[in-house]
Amino acid sequence: MAVQSPPATRETATGQRAGRPVWLVVLAIYSLVLGIITAIPQFYYVLFALGLVTIGPHSNPLGEVWYAYILNGDNSYQHVDPGILAGAIEDAFLLGPLYAATGVGLLQRRAWVVPVGLMTGAMIFYAIVGFFLGDIFAGLNTVTNGVSYWVSNLPYLIYPLWLIPTLLLRRGLFSRRGASA
Repeated sequence: MAVQSPPATRETATGQRAGRPVWLVVLAIYSLVLGIITAIPQFYYVLFALGLVTIGPHSNPLGEVWYAYILNGDNSYQHVDPGILAGAIEDAFLLGPLYAATGVGLLQRRAWVVPVGLMTGAMIFYAIVGFFLGDIFAGLNTVTNGVSYWVSNLPYLIYPLWLIPTLLLRRGLFSRRGASA
């Protein structure tokens, strides 16, 4: 006697048709977006620190975005600070590319995304918690607009809280067998 499998739900059928769950695609896109919005502006700040570009209302579009951020969020970016520059270098050349690589690995459901994603998630969790605690214990003295500050920083706290459990608890999605199923 043959055992019949239960009928597929719309969500299951859609997930099987696409080859990956919708929530995983959203996490991958989230990772790719974080890579773009992290690497490009922080690379711009590195160029600013080197005196190669300007930040201001009548500079290029990225300089204008930085200027708007300074006025509406965190005014510590008005001058080159060694600690901020070190963070910008890390974001531009390490975390930004890691977000992008993690996003690609999640989309392709590759086994290598587990160690790369865990490293990415752990690094940003450590960095953002240290960033928040440092700012909070300093009394948020550089923050000129609390809404802008929290809206621009909370995605970096949410990301590892979603990514790390996904990679640890759903590891089977990223094996050869899981990727072909």
